[in-house]
Amino acid sequence: MADLLKEAPLTAVQVEALVVMKIIKHCSQTFPTTATGFVVGMDVKSTLEVTNSFPFPTTEPPATDGHHDTNAIANHAAAAPRHKGNTVYQNEMIKKLREVNVDANNVGWYTSANLGNFVNLNMIENQYHYQKELNERTVAIVHDVSRSSQGSLSLRAFRLSPAFMLAYKENKFTTE
Repeated sequence: MADLLKEAPLTAVQVEALVVMKIIKHCSQTFPTTATGFVVGMDVKSTLEVTNSFPFPTTEPPATDGHHDTNAIANHAAAAPRHKGNTVYQNEMIKKLREVNVDANNVGWYTSANLGNFVNLNMIENQYHYQKELNERTVAIVHDVSRSSQGSLSLRAFRLSPAFMLAYKENKFTTE
């Protein structure tokens, strides 16, 4: 029976209102820098229910020549979901959530975007990491701060296809 539930294709991602508000707040506060965090919830049949979210702790990238490189800061923030310290943080948070009997399954991560610009190597590597290492049914939730400020909420969920995962694993994918 459990195998049948796992085999049901994912058809919907249901995000609770509090999670939406937390993601919006975090992304808006860090704008224009990329904001990232992880989401927890439950995988129920063909629906992924997102019940809570937590921003990743921020760390400063090393300064070069006494100046902060804005590109390095953006790349550092975008790579946060794969950072070893953040993986430990995720595991600790999930452990604490289980202690108080709250939905504590890692179902993915979230990131901010600016005018639809979010598909880059960091995003692909993060999602590949989540789908390969944690769970193939995890999602990347993207909140576009600029589009949302124009009047309608822009919140979308993405996964990498099995064919893309295989091509990426075999190094048959390039960004060129």
